[in-house]
Amino acid sequence: MNLLKDDFISTNHGKVSLKTILITDTDYQLQYFFDEVQLAMLQLLSSLATAALQPTIAELRKYVSDGVTEEQYDNKLSGMNSEWFDSGNFMRSIPPEGAKNPEAPITKLLSGIECGTSSNAIGLFSEIQNAEVICPDCTHVLNYNLHMNIKGECFGPTGATGIRGGGAISTLISGDTLRQTILHNCIATDHFHDYAQLDSDSNEQPMWISRLDGQVYLAPKIGLIRGLFALAYHVSFPIENESCICHVCGQSSDQSVKRFFREKYKGSYGSTKTGRDAGAGWWPHPYTPRSIREDGTYAISARDQNWNSWQELSSYIVGKETDKALVEPAYIVRQYQELTNPRRTNLLIGGNIADQGSIVGRVYDLFSMPASLKKQHSKVTQVIDMGLAQKEYLSIALNKMFGIGYDKNFVSGIKEQAIDHFVSNAQQIIQKILLDVDRKEAAELRKDAIVELKREARKIYSGIQRKYQHDFPLFKALVRGEFILNKNN
Repeated sequence: MNLLKDDFISTNHGKVSLKTILITDTDYQLQYFFDEVQLAMLQLLSSLATAALQPTIAELRKYVSDGVTEEQYDNKLSGMNSEWFDSGNFMRSIPPEGAKNPEAPITKLLSGIECGTSSNAIGLFSEIQNAEVICPDCTHVLNYNLHMNIKGECFGPTGATGIRGGGAISTLISGDTLRQTILHNCIATDHFHDYAQLDSDSNEQPMWISRLDGQVYLAPKIGLIRGLFALAYHVSFPIENESCICHVCGQSSDQSVKRFFREKYKGSYGSTKTGRDAGAGWWPHPYTPRSIREDGTYAISARDQNWNSWQELSSYIVGKETDKALVEPAYIVRQYQELTNPRRTNLLIGGNIADQGSIVGRVYDLFSMPASLKKQHSKVTQVIDMGLAQKEYLSIALNKMFGIGYDKNFVSGIKEQAIDHFVSNAQQIIQKILLDVDRKEAAELRKDAIVELKREARKIYSGIQRKYQHDFPLFKALVRGEFILNKNN
């Protein structure tokens, strides 16, 4: 089976190939049980399309507007080493002699994939039997997810950290169809080479063909295709000749996979402190927003399970300068701004919470944005800033509870729950307001944001007052805080 030619993608029309999705008008939809696998598959298919088509920006613009023909796809494959993407080779390499090569159940790639020692590490399934077997086709997306989307502490504190760093957020362009989504996230080779400042002799061969060598992997030497499928582990998936219903895609298979082996690579990317200190440099993965600081470059990661992506949304679009860092959007957002100018842009933001291994440790948000992200950026920023300001006003008002002599943990719990409630609900309010960002003036959008977010903050604050109205010291402190909340607004 070959990932560029054959059927391995689970959809609402059964299993199909990447080629079929790209050359036909059928409205295919991915069919996987877990949202993190859906996101990983979108990244994987876009990376595979990049490897197959290797388009210039001019070619990609034409593919997006006119589609890809069967002849164009076959001609592209005839000029490349498609055997690199045979299922037995893809993202798999043989570990060195004497490697421990530890074994784990396939469940480990679905449950608690980040922190093997976390108390939440088995939070995804009530019983391990609910996800203990997969089909061979799904090994590829789980393997890709392992290498690209998880943090270094996978399988315990000595896990390997990949080219993107730990638990990196992904920003993707979401199209109206699966084909459109894949093409919008396909990488233009000429633009990326200039953007990434790769050396003229950078290695384009994938790492399972041209083996990693040395203790530090220099970013300018890593070509586009090599980086899109960069390895952190030697991984193998023993296939058993036993039929199953796959617990990832839900489709039947004549073969099963229940376990896997892995051995981490010894060298370091620029995403690790060792690599940074040795001058490896950061490889700018196309789907990764970056934080550039004095001591190096870091992937943007979700901070905790109450993190909401709207608080960083303006940074994901055109960047943002903070006190300590410069936030750079993912390359794919920059490319999209140059590639096309549709009526609306749907920005998909997702990833794994960096310090949790449970099902609640995931974030997947879709924002409907104006056609011209750059032109309307100030409007978007104003709406986001209103949300951040209202969050701060609510926090200041709630701080009045800390001066009455009550247990600090008790009061902190009340405040934390209220702030988390506001942040979560503000996400829905802001997404709704942003739908009008290209048809309303900035002042009107700002007014809408103030009214809606202020109403939400007051509703949450009033709820706390009602709950503690019979606790006189606490209620009295909340009344003082209410004055501050109203004054700030």
